[in-house]
Amino acid sequence: MTDFLTVKAKRTFSHGKELKTKRSDPFDVEAGEARQLESLGYVEIVGKVEKVDEPETHAETPVITGERKPRKAKANADD
Repeated sequence: MTDFLTVKAKRTFSHGKELKTKRSDPFDVEAGEARQLESLGYVEIVGKVEKVDEPETHAETPVITGERKPRKAKANADD
């Protein structure tokens, strides 16, 4: 299970597709990422997320058949 920490932005930076600013609400990030952002001076760690329910991933085996659909003939094919 991955540990998450709640952080608060100290200065403006890009996080994914969002800009985080001093006015942004605290947000959760993985512990390693939180420590990296803190070492760069971008965030302050404000708490630890108690428990994050990770979705169960059921790796379904794709069905592979040996048959292929026939290709359509090209209209302007030169033979």
